[in-house]
Amino acid sequence: MIPHRSLLRRAGLCAATAICVLLPGWASAVELYKPGSDKDPQVQLARFLGADQRYFSAIVELQEIAQGKDPLQLSPEYRLELANNYLGFGMRDRAESLYRSLLGSSVDKKQLAQSFLRLAEFDFQRGYAAESRATLYRMRDKLPKDMLPEWQDLLVRVLMSERRYGEAIDVLTKEDNASDQSPFTRFNLGVALLNEGRIAQGQTVLDKVGLRDPDNALELSLRDRANLSLGWQFLQSRQGGTAAPILSRVSSEGPFANRALLGLGWAELAPQGERLRKQDSADDKNSDKKGYTTFSTLGVLIRPGFLDNDVFDRVGIGLGSFRLRKSKGDTEAILKRALVPWVVLIQRDPMDPAVQEAWLAIPYTLDQLGAHAQALQFYEKAVGVLEQARKRMDDAQRSIKAGRMVETIVRRDADAESGWNWKLRDLPDAPETYFLQSLLGEHRFQEGLKNYRDLRMLDRNVQGWRRRLDLIQTEYAARDQQPADADALVQRVLRDVDPPYAGTTIGLQLDSNIVAPGSYNQRVEANDMLTPQLSLGGAPARFNGPYERVNVLRSRLNNLHQQLSATATQQAGLLEAMAMQELDGQRRQIERYLIEARFALARLYDRQQKGQLDND
Repeated sequence: MIPHRSLLRRAGLCAATAICVLLPGWASAVELYKPGSDKDPQVQLARFLGADQRYFSAIVELQEIAQGKDPLQLSPEYRLELANNYLGFGMRDRAESLYRSLLGSSVDKKQLAQSFLRLAEFDFQRGYAAESRATLYRMRDKLPKDMLPEWQDLLVRVLMSERRYGEAIDVLTKEDNASDQSPFTRFNLGVALLNEGRIAQGQTVLDKVGLRDPDNALELSLRDRANLSLGWQFLQSRQGGTAAPILSRVSSEGPFANRALLGLGWAELAPQGERLRKQDSADDKNSDKKGYTTFSTLGVLIRPGFLDNDVFDRVGIGLGSFRLRKSKGDTEAILKRALVPWVVLIQRDPMDPAVQEAWLAIPYTLDQLGAHAQALQFYEKAVGVLEQARKRMDDAQRSIKAGRMVETIVRRDADAESGWNWKLRDLPDAPETYFLQSLLGEHRFQEGLKNYRDLRMLDRNVQGWRRRLDLIQTEYAARDQQPADADALVQRVLRDVDPPYAGTTIGLQLDSNIVAPGSYNQRVEANDMLTPQLSLGGAPARFNGPYERVNVLRSRLNNLHQQLSATATQQAGLLEAMAMQELDGQRRQIERYLIEARFALARLYDRQQKGQLDND
C-alpha cells in the first residue's frame, strides 16, 4: 500500500511535469500586439463601436490609446479607424487630415478610396460642392475599377447641384459602362440631358428608367419619379397626348401619385401634339422590357371599366343632370375625361398642393361644360377647403414659433451617437410635420438637424458627468469620518519623502588627544551652542487634492454646458427659420388659390345676376 504522502508527492510531480510541457504551447498562444496596431483590443473595440454607429464612444476609446500623443505617430490602422469615426461623427477636418496622412501607407487602397468617397459625400451633403468635387477629381487616377460607377454617381450629383450639366453628361458617357450604372445614375443622366437642351436623348433615358421593373421600394419610387418628370416635361412642351400614357405609369399610391393625377387631367386639356419617336441610344439592348404588373398604377386606377360608375355621384357632381349647350362633340368628351382623375384626386388629403389645384380645376371644367350650378357649388367647396388648409397652416406656424418642432423631431433618437449617419426614420404627429415633408428631405435641413441632435447629445453627456461629480461630492460629505491623526499623517509623509541627509557620508578620524570619557568637567557656555536658523514657510500657492480637482472639472463642465446650449439654441433657430420660410411659401400658394376661387365665384355670381347663366 502506497502511503498517502507518497501519492500526493507523485501527483504534484505529475502536475509540475504537465505544466512544464504545456508552458511552451501557452507561450506561443499568447498574441502579442503593439498599442494602436490592428490587433490592439482597444482598436478592435473601437471598430465594433464604429460599426454600431457609436462614433463618439469609439473616438474616446481611440484617444485613450494615444494618451496625448500625435495620432500621426501611431500605426496606419489606428489612424484610419480614428479618421473613419471622426467623419462618422461629423468632424470633417480632422478626418481629412488623417486620410491624407495615409496616402502611400500600407493601408488597403480600396479601403482608403472608400474613405475618400465618404469624405466627398459628406462635403456634398453639407453643401460644400467645390470641396467635394476637388476630392473626387484628386482620387480619380488611383480609383479601383470596380468603384467607378459609385464615383460617377457622386460626381454627377455634385456637378448637377452646381448646374454643370455638360460636365455631368461627359462623366457618365465618357466611360463605356452604362450597363454597370445604377438606375438612379441613369435618371440623373436623363435630367442632365434635358437641362443641357438635349431633349430627345433626355426623354429617351428617362423613358427607359420609367419602364424598368423595380426590385424594391426605392426603385419603384425612382420609376414613379422618372415617369412624373417625363410626363410633366411633355406637358410643358404641349405634348398632352404623349404625356398621358407616361403619367398613367405612376403608382396609384405613393409620393408622386397626386401630382400624376393632376397632370393626367391637364394632359386631356393640353394640345395633344404629334407622336414622338424615340432616339436610339447605345444601351437600347440593355433596356428592361419587362412589365410592371405587380404594382397598381394610375392607368389601371382610372381606366374605363375599372372605374366605379358612381365616381361623380360620390362627390356630388352628377354629370347627367344638366344639358351641355356650350360644348360640342370632342370638346365635351375631353372635358369629361379631364374630370376623371381630378375627381379621384380631391378625395385625398386637401393639404397637398396638387389636391388644392384639383379643387379649382374641377369647377373650371364644369363651367366650360355648361354645368354652372355645379361649378358654383364646387367653387364654394373649394373656398371652404382652402380656408381650412390656411387654418391648419396657421396652427403649424404657431407650433414652430413655440419652439417645440426641432426637439420633437429628434426626440426618438436623442442619445444616439450616429452623428452624420443619423437618419430621420419617421415623423412625429405634429401640425407642422406634414407641410415640411419636402423640406425634411433636403440636405440643408437634414444636416442642420443632425448638428442640432449632436449638440443636444453632447450636452446631455456633459450634464451626466456633472451629476456624477455632484454625487461623488455628496457621498464624500455624508460619510461619517473620524478626525485625522496628526502623527499618522506625519509618518505617512515621512514614508513617502526622502530625508534631506539621505546619502550623506560622514568621515571619522582617529584623534589620540581626546580626553578620556568622564574626565571632561568644563561647563559649556550657552553662547557656544549653535542655534538653528528657522523661518516661517509660506502656505502653498494652490492645493491639488481631490476636492480641488473636482471643482476644476465642474467649472469646465459648466463652461461646456453653456457653449453647447447656446450653439444648440442658435441651430434650432436656424432650422425654425427654414421651416417658417417653407410654410410661408405654402401659405402664399394657398392664398393665391383662395383669390382665384373667390374671383371665379364673383364672376359666376355676376353672370348669374345678369341672366347670362342657364339655371338648368
